[in-house]
Amino acid sequence: MKTIVLASLALAITCGTSFAGTPLINKRQNVQAHRIFHGVQSGRLTFNETQSLVQGQAHVQNLENQAKADGVVTPFERARIHTAQSVQSARIFVKKHN
Repeated sequence: MKTIVLASLALAITCGTSFAGTPLINKRQNVQAHRIFHGVQSGRLTFNETQSLVQGQAHVQNLENQAKADGVVTPFERARIHTAQSVQSARIFVKKHN
């Protein structure tokens, strides 16, 4: 009985750290996706602008997936993703306000 409890506890801890490593990154991705969506709905973004922004979002998501591949997101990887998200945020602003 103790081994089952210990094994399940170890599994829960290892799974939890690999999935819960980037909640702020995920939240920011969702916010930026909503900004793009609202730009399309309001007519501020053209089709080509939207496609460009969606590709940028996909690039940031790929960076996150690569960082999570080994189960640990290092501070360097977090900084790289944060920088990519900041660039993407600026691009969204510029394209919505041109």
